[in-house]
Amino acid sequence: METNNGPFYQQHKLLSTSAAILAFTLSIALSACSSGSPGSNPTPTPAAKTAIQVNIGDSPADWMLAFSMNITSMSLTGSNGTVSVVSSSVPMEMMHLMGVMQPLSMINAPQGTYNGASITIGSATVMYMDPTTKQPMQKTISGPMTASVTFSTPVTLGTTPMAMGFDLDLASSVTADANGNLTMNPVFRMSSGMQGSGNPGDFANGGIQQMMGSVSSISGSSFVMSSMQAAQNFTFATNSSTVFSSTSMSGMAGGMLVMVDATLQADGSLMATRVQSMMSSGGVMGGGIVTAVTGQPPTSLTLVMQNGAGTGMMSSSFGAGVTVDLNGSTTWQMDEDGVDMAGLPFTPVFDASHVHAGQSVMPIGSAGMVSGGMGGGMMGGGSMAGTITASEVALEPQGLSGTIATAVTSGATTSFTLTLASDSAFSTLTGATKVTVFQQPQTTMAGTSPIASGTRIHAFGLLFFDAGQWKMVASRIGAN
Repeated sequence: METNNGPFYQQHKLLSTSAAILAFTLSIALSACSSGSPGSNPTPTPAAKTAIQVNIGDSPADWMLAFSMNITSMSLTGSNGTVSVVSSSVPMEMMHLMGVMQPLSMINAPQGTYNGASITIGSATVMYMDPTTKQPMQKTISGPMTASVTFSTPVTLGTTPMAMGFDLDLASSVTADANGNLTMNPVFRMSSGMQGSGNPGDFANGGIQQMMGSVSSISGSSFVMSSMQAAQNFTFATNSSTVFSSTSMSGMAGGMLVMVDATLQADGSLMATRVQSMMSSGGVMGGGIVTAVTGQPPTSLTLVMQNGAGTGMMSSSFGAGVTVDLNGSTTWQMDEDGVDMAGLPFTPVFDASHVHAGQSVMPIGSAGMVSGGMGGGMMGGGSMAGTITASEVALEPQGLSGTIATAVTSGATTSFTLTLASDSAFSTLTGATKVTVFQQPQTTMAGTSPIASGTRIHAFGLLFFDAGQWKMVASRIGAN
């Protein structure tokens, strides 16, 4: 009988042993590849991302005409760490955002839960009415000033794009000492909404109304717009439902000054619902509160500037004075976008004979703004940023706040009296203590309804001086 100790057997045994050793070695190597080096943790899978439209707005301080600030940084904090919203200085004027909001930034953020934000303001400029001299005055608040915002309820970001709104409570943020020196401890309140819920045109759900800027580039049916008061450029798509005013998609050109309404889409993009051309390249547009009307018919207006775009417009213009030169060729318009003007019990008029201190207007010129200016002697301790020669002046919606004596109900068609605060800049400027507010079928009610009598509210709309009374046709009403 043969024994298993021949050369063939020994070779076979050697090969089997080598194969076992090789298999064990491969097993160790594969285990190391899947688990990382000894003592290390596996690389985590990055969280999926969803678009967040970050908006900013203002709960008013009645005594201010303008509040211009520089946001130097902003971030969100949550379950997946910190997400940057603003990384370089962005100028923002807040009083023109009373009761409304505008986009600050669009970000793609990791899905998860968010519970807070940090916002740093580099400096701020306040323009207000001196109650003694009745003149606009300007003061600067040095920074930096940081707000840590803790969300009252954590916000969960899933696969649906979201809007986050940060409302600056100016009345609670800015205080004055006995010598009139101002300090700021910024107080922000956050609210959130989802794309596709509620009114798509409402900023709470990602809607954009009358965003001002200049066209940077055009590609197919989309265009990119830059805004002086935003952290980035915004891309807007258009379709067959987009309403164009004074232009068309084929007529869009670089440098064109536009006003845009848009809605947030399910894929996180922005769809323009209305595009209005205001002026071609090389022109300028502004926005602010009239503090003086010179001449009858007027030859010039003095404004406290709150917004702007175009040639010669600088961020330093916000919260400063601007002279608007007028002539016989200047045209006068009412910006009725979003304002229901049907069936009013009075006839709204805005022209050279019906422009008044206290109204918000937008001067538009074919030439750029020229730096410097005199201001008609109505800028007291405030600086003058420049002069605009207006080919057109448009009446723009503005915000006022006050107290109501009767309850206000959503969906009603009525009017009510808004009693202004005793330190209201509008009251100091005009002498008025009350404004009649007209609530129309398309007026939006923000928050809960009804709003009880005795509540302090804000109203946003077009303001007219008619038959010796101030009257506002409101596009939006909400409790402060």
